[in-house]
Amino acid sequence: MIFSSFLMPLVLMILSPPSAPGSTWSCLSECVCGQDGQVNCSGRELHSVPMILDPGVQVLLLDHNHMDFLPPGAFALLPRLLSLELQDNGLQRMHVHAFWGLEVLKSLDLSSNALQALEPGTFRPLGALRSLSLAGNRLMRLEPTWLGPLPLLQNLNLQNNLLSSMGSMVVDRLPALRILNLHGNPWVCDCTTSSLCRWLRSHTHQVPGAESLLCVSPDRLTLRPMAAITEASFNYCKHLLTPWDLAVIIMIGPLSFLASVASCFIVGSLVTAFQARHKNRSVRYCPVKRPIPQTLGLDDISKNPTINFPTLSSL
Repeated sequence: MIFSSFLMPLVLMILSPPSAPGSTWSCLSECVCGQDGQVNCSGRELHSVPMILDPGVQVLLLDHNHMDFLPPGAFALLPRLLSLELQDNGLQRMHVHAFWGLEVLKSLDLSSNALQALEPGTFRPLGALRSLSLAGNRLMRLEPTWLGPLPLLQNLNLQNNLLSSMGSMVVDRLPALRILNLHGNPWVCDCTTSSLCRWLRSHTHQVPGAESLLCVSPDRLTLRPMAAITEASFNYCKHLLTPWDLAVIIMIGPLSFLASVASCFIVGSLVTAFQARHKNRSVRYCPVKRPIPQTLGLDDISKNPTINFPTLSSL
């Protein structure tokens, strides 16, 4: 199903006649088309991207609609598109190939949607992108592979999300970045944001209002400006366990427990065997106590005249 939806725009583009210079095309009823290559489909209650068969469109306004998903190849028929506005659509998911074919796109607005995560490589086709807005979404984290290499990106807006941490690797992959908006996020200033705080200290001129970016936790850094946090505040991060350390602990823990159980069993068995052997030896070599015969005195004989004494003949 996904494969067919991806190929359909390509088939239509091949079968549709090319637009001659200065020619006009029949605009969609739900959109307003201008002579300057702009198609305005804002606020038209659209639930999917309209099929526009004019490859000369340069600006497409699709904001304030109800498109919660962008399928693969959604804009493949618009190879000359320079600006795309998709804000306030309730957008939740985008296929990794949704922006396939937009090699000259310079501005993409995805603000005020419901995006929680991005597929790695989604923006890979957008090599000419200069401005990207993801403001007002529900992003809780942002991985470097989610944005991908965008060598010409100059403006990145991430404000008013749910970002609590972000490493400097995200911005390190954006060599042309000039403006980065980070306000309105619940930043947790721990080891996961240490590299971002370090980057902010040397790039405050690229972050509007960098001095007002505040930490919400931990308690010792609450309401502290992120750009003012020194490296000493993250010294404890150097002593944290690495993934390799955790793996070793996880492997050694059960093994040490089993070794302890085995040792206790062996020692207990040896002690039990020793005690049993010692008990057997005591029973075997214990001498039998026999009664000692008593010597009869004269008083005993006088009291008991029936005692028979041996005679010479019995001897």
